[in-house]
Amino acid sequence: AFAGKYRSEYCANQGSPEERLEAFLAAVKLVYASTLNPDALTYRRMRGLGESDEQMAILVQRVSGMPFNRYFFPTLAGVAFSRNLYAWTNRIDPEQGMIRLVLGLGTRAVNRVGDDYPRMIAVSHPQLRPETGTRIAKYSQWEMDVIDLEENRLATKSVREVFRDGEYPNLPMLVSLMKDGYLSDPFTGRLPPGTNKFVLTFNNLINRTAFVKIVGEMLSRLEAAYGHPLDTEFTAAVDPEGRVRVNLLQCRPMHLPGTTGPLTLPADLPKARVLFRSSRTISGGVVERIRYILYIDPKRYAAIADADVKKTLGRIVGRINEHPEIAGQPFVMMGPGRWGSSNIDLGVNVSYADINNTSVLVEIAREEAGHVPEVSYGTHFFLDLVEARIIYLPVYPNDPEADFQHAFFAEAANALTDLLPEADRYAPYVHLIDLPAATGGRRARLVADPESQQAVCYIE
Repeated sequence: AFAGKYRSEYCANQGSPEERLEAFLAAVKLVYASTLNPDALTYRRMRGLGESDEQMAILVQRVSGMPFNRYFFPTLAGVAFSRNLYAWTNRIDPEQGMIRLVLGLGTRAVNRVGDDYPRMIAVSHPQLRPETGTRIAKYSQWEMDVIDLEENRLATKSVREVFRDGEYPNLPMLVSLMKDGYLSDPFTGRLPPGTNKFVLTFNNLINRTAFVKIVGEMLSRLEAAYGHPLDTEFTAAVDPEGRVRVNLLQCRPMHLPGTTGPLTLPADLPKARVLFRSSRTISGGVVERIRYILYIDPKRYAAIADADVKKTLGRIVGRINEHPEIAGQPFVMMGPGRWGSSNIDLGVNVSYADINNTSVLVEIAREEAGHVPEVSYGTHFFLDLVEARIIYLPVYPNDPEADFQHAFFAEAANALTDLLPEADRYAPYVHLIDLPAATGGRRARLVADPESQQAVCYIE
């Protein structure tokens, strides 16, 4: 589907006709130039299109939204899927789909950005959410993407900065109020004067309008017409009477990740053979005879003082990913928090071209270091994993049920400089484990069952 592989540009369309034309032509050039982006080149090559002539077409779309003070943005935007592969409780019906919802431009719904989280909505049970209690505020959206009409550009702004006067139409539909450490939903159509301590929860939108019902019906009809599961991108708005209008922007077939049927995890494995377990598996499958594990310790990563090392560490990961000794066989990548995050403090800054050859991508959560796996389902990054049939696993090493082998990962010999002698600068942080060398000739096996959301990686 090439989702996210080519550049998208926003034109604020302000100024004289000559200025607007110049900005438009510059945007067209940037989109054409993105055909030479490493991610796009890798994506095409993996699908047998590397040597073909790239016939780029450019789609020009009106940005859906309305002006508010100096900014232009849609009230609601996001992605919606006709199948929900992230059912965090057995009460959720995966057949009814899910929504990844943000305030403002939908860029924050399809990209992994900063310390920010969209609202995940299960169409079958929209009031349920993965987080509870005070964690709801922590895992919410705090910034929004807008078009700044005065600066004539795409901008990221704090939600509270944009709505500091609380006068945005239907804002009570979108937020909950924080008082004494507790969240409550507004009862009226206006926020109390001077209110600035609010959290984006979309609770009243979900509970008091037909938004989820409309999107669910849209997904059902589209899937019936396509004859295949699909994913969509949309914007939406709510009028003063609470009526919802949804604009469908994109619609494409949905790739189901790996194995979707039940798999049996091996029983009675000795703890000494288990490397780690995961209990929030989205994609499934079996990976045999794993030789290499690339492991980036979250604590060591968080302690990197040299900003240049942190920024360029992803390129070392990319070189390992394409190394002929590794790329042709199953291997695992394990790293802190969010792979592919634009914020290097939250995870390793890699692109699709840096991870496309791995069989399994593991995100390690150590909350004390700020490295918490975001449920990336619905982002372009996740779609890349799905299409490449890469199994995605979040692992919580401090959870006793994870059976995480801290000593093994800390003490196994590091083969990084054996393959990349010039990468010794990164050896304290990038740990490349050659399993046969570390285990006396044995390799690893990974089994991930999407039905039970359980996975285990163990020495064969």
